[in-house]
Amino acid sequence: MYNVDKEDIKHIYDASLFEINDLDILLHETLNQTRSILDAQAGSIFIKENDELTLHVFQNDTLSYEEIYKEFNSFKEFTLPINKPESYLAVESLISQKIIVIDDVYKTNDYEFLGVKEFDKKFNYTTRSIITAPLIHPLTKEGLGVLQVINKVDNEDYVLFDEKDKYLLAMVSSFVALSVSKAKQDMEKLQDVNKNLEKRVKEEVQKNEKNSAIIYNQSKMASMGEMIGNIAHQWRQPLSTISMIAGCVESDMDMKEINKKRTASNASQIIKNTLHLSKTIDDFRNFYQVNKKNDAFNVSNSIKSCLNIVNAIVADNKITMILDLNEELEITSLKNEFTQCIINLITNAKDALVENNINHKKRFIFISIVKEENQIFIKVKDNAGGINNNIIDKIFNQHFTTKKENGSGIGLFVSKQIIEQHMNGEIYVENTNYSYQDEDYMGVEFTIKLPLS
Repeated sequence: MYNVDKEDIKHIYDASLFEINDLDILLHETLNQTRSILDAQAGSIFIKENDELTLHVFQNDTLSYEEIYKEFNSFKEFTLPINKPESYLAVESLISQKIIVIDDVYKTNDYEFLGVKEFDKKFNYTTRSIITAPLIHPLTKEGLGVLQVINKVDNEDYVLFDEKDKYLLAMVSSFVALSVSKAKQDMEKLQDVNKNLEKRVKEEVQKNEKNSAIIYNQSKMASMGEMIGNIAHQWRQPLSTISMIAGCVESDMDMKEINKKRTASNASQIIKNTLHLSKTIDDFRNFYQVNKKNDAFNVSNSIKSCLNIVNAIVADNKITMILDLNEELEITSLKNEFTQCIINLITNAKDALVENNINHKKRFIFISIVKEENQIFIKVKDNAGGINNNIIDKIFNQHFTTKKENGSGIGLFVSKQIIEQHMNGEIYVENTNYSYQDEDYMGVEFTIKLPLS
């Protein structure tokens, strides 16, 4: 038996605490992916607003969701004045535009670490190491904010952040800066539209269009967060290869054993890996580019571009992609929106395979393209066991989700909007039983029907 104080039974929170806008979705997902890549327990993101850094995102794996919400509610007005770089680690990182690593918070007197030690005492937590990266726009060099990651853990032991962590964080922070800049521009444009809307007959139509744009943007921002994780995973191997080759070349130079043939081979490998990194960035940029203009594009090539983007996360989850693509089919439509729709379907299939604990050796996603008269049919199928027939008709509804955690219900809703309202096509779903390599499977099959002309 235990006693519970009556005052502790009832918990009331301000509903506004749980509201999420486009930028918050992106930042939360980005920080979550970044911490996963760096094996870090906690982290935060500050955004520059006027002459202050404002806390926008706070995560810590050792706290419950209730504790995080309470703590964030108490910290949501927390700001750091930019005119005091000598006092605050985040501010100095932003002003100097440098990544700063603190190996032990309690053994340095360089910064105040405002709130950190109070937090540790309150939750019996120990903040050890911090790596801080400024969010700098790569073109304008404008400082947009700061990303902080706390306490790297390896087999439940605290370890120091290393050189690879700095390279990965530098890459991620560049992507985040671009995304934050774009998100701010989009939100400012939406605010301007709101101020200038005229009260006339078309007001309701314009309002519906605005709401659709917001939902579409939320879906794309959520996809962006996961894509940053995909890109970071894809960059790991080429960066490691380049680093290893550079080390070998340096060793040869130190020992004065320069071999022209081996050096040429090393240079070729560096160029090959650099081109792979460049291609990843191109896929990222093309996906995120806003373009409402119809373009002629090869459907098969567009799907392959989607696979380049999600390849790392698919491989990490031991999923085999089975492709049956007609390489000759082209359509004239919205290429980037079509790409987002395909990525949504692949991600949905990946989540189903993982959440349903399908055998790692037998996780499949099938994508096929066929032509029938003046229509093309793109089918995306998995072997995750299917969806309950009682709810399958609801999966395109806004905010409806079957995911146990972190499901927003936006992805499939937006995919339907893209195909049916923007591309003059149809999208539908059904459970399907089929055989592959002499074994029987059951899964969900999404079919997209688009006009060729």
